[in-house]
Amino acid sequence: MDMETTTAPVSGALRAALDLMGAADFKSYLSDMRSVSEHMGAEKAKELLFPRAVLFSVNDGDGLRTQLRLLADFWRELLERRELPVEYKNLKLPDRSRTKNGDRMTDRDQMLESIDEEDLLSAREERLLCVDVSRWIDRMEGEDFRTLLSRLRDHRTEQLTAFRIPAVDELTLRRVREAIAWFFSVDVVYTPPYAIEDYAAYGLAQMKQMEIEPDAAAEAWFRAELTAERQDSGFWGFHTVDRLIDDMVYSALRSRCGKPEEPEKTD
Repeated sequence: MDMETTTAPVSGALRAALDLMGAADFKSYLSDMRSVSEHMGAEKAKELLFPRAVLFSVNDGDGLRTQLRLLADFWRELLERRELPVEYKNLKLPDRSRTKNGDRMTDRDQMLESIDEEDLLSAREERLLCVDVSRWIDRMEGEDFRTLLSRLRDHRTEQLTAFRIPAVDELTLRRVREAIAWFFSVDVVYTPPYAIEDYAAYGLAQMKQMEIEPDAAAEAWFRAELTAERQDSGFWGFHTVDRLIDDMVYSALRSRCGKPEEPEKTD
């Protein structure tokens, strides 16, 4: 697929997206949207975009926030807006023990309350709203989740809508898409899990930009730490890689400058 952006009216965000590591689906989505909208004015673009939703399937720390920011920039240019803020909400499951006025609240009632508490329906300004529905993957056929989708659909002229789940298998992804498709036209953007070598390449590239040249021992330490972190449940993708780089830089600075001498003890 040709992704040249030299004549694209919204080339800035797309060109930035093309510099991302991996994210092939996201790049293709922006490129396809650019082709569809190339000869379309802002009002026609609004008619195209607002009734649709984007379903992101991407693991924690693997670039969702970056993709959302670039998507908002892309749509902002296309819609000829000065700003298009991104808001990210994590939708919790209902607490079945909750009561109101002495009676147990239904799951639907709790969903309606969550919609208000989380400010999922915004009429103040246009925005890109991404709702993380990872905890709802096995509950999407329920009345409470359909209540959420119905309310979001009713406000689709006021905000652009996205959903996020982890990088799941094909069958699960299809099932989630079909559940959302009862209320929205859905575009799917899937980011497959990255391999250790991908994270290592990213980290070494970041160090190069910082004009850091790790020696063989430092690079071996970085790869060993990265492998150990990847096996931990708290691994957070590229954010963890950035933290490891910060640790390396801090350690190098301490070694170079020497530890400060401790003050002499006095009786």
